Amino acid sequence: MTLSVEEIDKKYNVRPFVDPQPTSIDVNPLTLTAIDLSLFREGEDGLESRQKLASILESSVTTYGFFNIINFGIDNDHIEHLRAVSQSVLTIPHEEKLKYLASAARKEDEKPGNIGGERGQGFKPKGYWAIKNGVRDSIDFYNVRDTYHDDFLNHPERHPELLQAHLKEIADYYNYLHRVILPQILRLCDLILKIPEGSLLNHYFKNSGTNQDTSGSHGRLMLYQPYDEETSLKETENMYLRGHSDISALTFITSQPILSLQIKDVYSGNWRYVNHRPNSLIVNIGDALEFISGGHFKACLHRVVQPPRDQVGFNRLIIIYFCNPSNESELDPEVLNSPTLARLGLTKEDKLKEWQKIQFHDWNDTKGQLLGRSEAGERNLLKFYGRFIERWHHFPLET
Repeated sequence: MTLSVEEIDKKYNVRPFVDPQPTSIDVNPLTLTAIDLSLFREGEDGLESRQKLASILESSVTTYGFFNIINFGIDNDHIEHLRAVSQSVLTIPHEEKLKYLASAARKEDEKPGNIGGERGQGFKPKGYWAIKNGVRDSIDFYNVRDTYHDDFLNHPERHPELLQAHLKEIADYYNYLHRVILPQILRLCDLILKIPEGSLLNHYFKNSGTNQDTSGSHGRLMLYQPYDEETSLKETENMYLRGHSDISALTFITSQPILSLQIKDVYSGNWRYVNHRPNSLIVNIGDALEFISGGHFKACLHRVVQPPRDQVGFNRLIIIYFCNPSNESELDPEVLNSPTLARLGLTKEDKLKEWQKIQFHDWNDTKGQLLGRSEAGERNLLKFYGRFIERWHHFPLET
């Protein structure tokens, strides 16, 4: 007998995810700039409003590479419902998770050419990554790929029973970010670069959000759990996820009260907690958009660490969307003929002489094979195609 959605929710104890109270400890968090997308106006009459938003956005994307979006068209109750479902998906029995693994159970056991737990469809089990000094990660997540393809909903058997019951809701959320919010942000970036609106989308995101989309953009339901032993925190220097930049063009993250996400401050070089802004998403620039902009936009280093002591012991739940350019897009800015980049010398004739021609799949494959293979805290200064694999080169002196 087929169970109803309500019966399935009851079976898996779907209930609201309970966040801790905001910390009362002053950790000098960084409050991100907020982009109010309710002010995004279409048409010629809306150009001035878009230019104002672009001016606000520019100060963030060219420095920290992180910002908030607010009033983006999805109410908080809906996001909380998705978080409730995510909580139950990520806490199903381990033996059930094994039926839907994204890859091998440990990074070291991946076969050459496998896209790995970071990008594969399904569960990355806790302990997949070695963090530091023999301690393995304490993170469960589930990746959902290609929600914008026509046949995504035609194969519910690829997912656990609970996710099957909510597959359309999950797909609708991710597709809204991909088809509505991504183009809006890219148009603001066009204005920053002083190029015609739609240039970035048309040149680098061909067939974006359609059945022909080859980007491999994917969503992630992600649960950080406290380490089982205090010694694990000491061995990892309080880190749950090492410092890194994302492969994507843009990453969208649900904001929540636990102060655990840190970014490396471009001005001081210090790691700083990112403040929680209710009813917002955190958005960050990834490697792909940094390359597309000739390095003008910054893919900032970020990591996840132990929160302030009054938030210790709580699970941290986020919903993420990694939005990529098309596989065949060339990660170089020449085709844009941007006056902004020319003025800054961000061209192959000037500051980008070392850059080799690459397409997004080259970077995605190369960096993807290296994900999770360096120890937490390790400065990664490897170069491929004339480009640094991580953004440590923005910080010549460790602080």
